[in-house]
Amino acid sequence: MHPFQENIQTWLSRKLANHTRNQCLDIPFILSSDIGLIRNENQDRAAALYTGGKSINPLFVMAVADGMGGMRDGGRCSTLALSSFFYSLIQHRNLGTKERACEAIKASNSQVFDIYRGDGGSTLTAVLLDSQGKTVIVHLGDTRIYTFGPGKKVERHTTDDSLVEAVGGSGRELLQFVGMGESMQPKISELPFMEGFCAITTDGIHEIEERTLNRILENSANINEASERLNYVSMWCGGNDNSTSAIFDMGKTFSSLARYDGNGIRLWDAGGDLTTLWLREEDQAFHAKQARTPNGAGEAESNSPHPLPSSNPPDFESVQNKPKSPARRTRKKKENSFPEKIQLDIEIGNSDEEGEVGVDRK
Repeated sequence: MHPFQENIQTWLSRKLANHTRNQCLDIPFILSSDIGLIRNENQDRAAALYTGGKSINPLFVMAVADGMGGMRDGGRCSTLALSSFFYSLIQHRNLGTKERACEAIKASNSQVFDIYRGDGGSTLTAVLLDSQGKTVIVHLGDTRIYTFGPGKKVERHTTDDSLVEAVGGSGRELLQFVGMGESMQPKISELPFMEGFCAITTDGIHEIEERTLNRILENSANINEASERLNYVSMWCGGNDNSTSAIFDMGKTFSSLARYDGNGIRLWDAGGDLTTLWLREEDQAFHAKQARTPNGAGEAESNSPHPLPSSNPPDFESVQNKPKSPARRTRKKKENSFPEKIQLDIEIGNSDEEGEVGVDRK
């Protein structure tokens, strides 16, 4: 596994609280996840990625994965699915948005299948927004996408890959999922730009009766209300499964990304945020020269990166962990194309910083 993906996977694998919620104020979105009242493990993963305004073909992504219940390692599969999806999106940054989505979902499927050979898997549903104003959705499994807003009709933009919805049978077994192998057929399409809100939800929320769920979304004046109400009602309905949502304001997100001045590649999940900085080879040479000067010696020593294992690919020379503040531990689905040598710098945030608040039956 590439070191960049490995760091994402390690971060997404950390233990979170039974209920976690992360509201970003720089970009209008909320990630929320709850273990529910029955399950012993939360196998859902919700995350957002922004490659940065200065990157090649800047891309903002909201994605949710739900580990397959009844199969092996549902939580690990959903984490692997998301980390490989994000890594592949960056790896194929020279492609168009739909082509990037296609390559990314294929990479997720391949990595999960290579490890579990069809005995483990995950759903994966994502919304991709590029700098040209195009919105693309990619979908596999029974995680859903809804659009809604004050005075707007609730629209569902995905069909579950289940027996009951895909072929009109009965039961919730999935016919399509990440990790199934070569027969995987993801659905990738463009979503017309519209004002209002967009939500990606897992099947813990789908326990809410459809008419009630629609009324919750229709009567939510903002994404904060929608997130809280979906979680509360799913618990009141029994909390039979992990309940996760990723909700963002579609219209405001584009304008927010145009103003966003954060550096590097940034990721968020329901428990916090992670920032990675990419340095070109000439930048590394400059820092190495500075480290040899008397004024830079002390700083270089205190910030020296941890070496990667020798078995890792050579294009990532080092990884540096730099937490912004003491981390809070909480509980709670190709070939490398980079020609340049890269140094990876990591900053880990939590829900108290920068305005951020803190399946098993397929």
